[in-house]
Amino acid sequence: MENEVFWIPIVSIIGSFAMVISIVWFVSRARQRTAQYRAEVQLKMIERFGTAAEFTQFLESPAGKQFLQEAPRRTANDRGVRGISTGIILLFIGLGFAAGYWAEGDPGFLVPAFILIGLGVGFLVSSAVSLKLAKNIDSTQPPAVS
Repeated sequence: MENEVFWIPIVSIIGSFAMVISIVWFVSRARQRTAQYRAEVQLKMIERFGTAAEFTQFLESPAGKQFLQEAPRRTANDRGVRGISTGIILLFIGLGFAAGYWAEGDPGFLVPAFILIGLGVGFLVSSAVSLKLAKNIDSTQPPAVS
C-alpha cells in the first residue's frame, strides 16, 4: 500500500510537465501549419500574375498590402473584448470554487477561488482601461485623408 502512495506525486508531477509540453507543442505546430498554408496560398496567388507590372500594381493596392501581411492585425477593441471575455470566464470559475467552499466547507477551495477571482477582476479592469485609452487615442488622432 505504501509503495502505491509513493508513486502518486511522481506520476502527477511528470504528467503535469508532459501536459504543458504537449500543449506548447500542439500550439506551435498549429501556428507552423497556418503559416505554411498561408505561404502556399501566397505562392499560388503570385503564380497567377502574368507580368511583373501586374504584380507590382496588385502589391500597391490596399488588397495587396493586406495580402502580404503575416496575420490579420487585431485592433485594440478586439483585444479589449477578448480580455473582457477572459475576465468573465476566470471570475465565474473563481466564483465556482467559492461556491465549492460554501457547499463543502473545505478551505482548500478558498485559495484557487481568490486567485481566479483576482485574475478575473484584473482582466476586466485591464480591458476597461485599454478600451478607454483606445477610445481616447482614436478621438485625438486626426481623421485619415483618402
